[in-house]
Amino acid sequence: MSFQLTNHLGRETAHHVFDRAIPAELIVAPGTEVSLAIRDGSNGQITPKTTPQDLHGLNFGLMDPLTGPIFVEGAEPGDALSVEILDIQLGDWGWSGILPDFGLLADRYPGPFLKIWDTTADEIEIGNGHRFDLQPMIGVIGVAPEQPGPHAATVPTVAGGNIDVKYTQKGSRVLLPVFAEGGLLSLGDAHALQGDGELNGTAIECEADILIKVDLVKGAGLIAPVIDTPHSSRVEERYRSFLGVGPDLWEAARSASSQAAVALAAALKMPEDEAYALLGIFAELRIHEIVDQPNWVVGCMVPLRIFG
Repeated sequence: MSFQLTNHLGRETAHHVFDRAIPAELIVAPGTEVSLAIRDGSNGQITPKTTPQDLHGLNFGLMDPLTGPIFVEGAEPGDALSVEILDIQLGDWGWSGILPDFGLLADRYPGPFLKIWDTTADEIEIGNGHRFDLQPMIGVIGVAPEQPGPHAATVPTVAGGNIDVKYTQKGSRVLLPVFAEGGLLSLGDAHALQGDGELNGTAIECEADILIKVDLVKGAGLIAPVIDTPHSSRVEERYRSFLGVGPDLWEAARSASSQAAVALAAALKMPEDEAYALLGIFAELRIHEIVDQPNWVVGCMVPLRIFG
């Protein structure tokens, strides 16, 4: 699980915040291919021997470690870095679960819950013979923000960061606005599989080796990241969409997800908290409608095949 490139950054370069004061670990010209080895989202705090109760001792300040920063020659504020994801190679295992008091339904399913997944194959089984293809992606990709000082790697900003967009896969291109000289690009938080929303707070979290091509778009004038999605290799699914309806998008999302967790638990004959933990892996949380005031509609979409 490695790429052999001259321009390489290993897991030992990990840092924990985006900050324009952090010196670059690598300086590259536009158009350069770079390989990066990234740590898992827990920064090694979770191993196959970790128990659910151990999650109470997690240090959230160490979560989502970053590999980088990369300084791109000629990049200056007003430009954009173009990051093409050429390949993602996952580690042999990953984890998902419910971290204590974290996630969309933390009050209903406070955790802790933990599941270790074998990611050596191209698919996983969630129960009752239901299988899902792995779709490796990068959760954290960003540059140094405009404001000085440290910015948590776990938080998304207009400079990128923990955006957790499932389309940051092999074949995608991410454009990031440059706010500091050189851009200072860092990546982390690989996922073997994630649904839109990552609603319980985790996907299948893995170590990974990543191959990217970094380029420069002069005078791009972006105010936030832009993603060119890859050609989809996902199997076309039919979905059952559980609807949350109301004047508050957050509460509508909670309602939709709560309904989905209850229904999924019944279909798979498992505890509700375990079903909720699965939703972050393959459920699609979508805004279906946001124009008919005063109420909006959010759907939590679960593959219909699970319900027989």
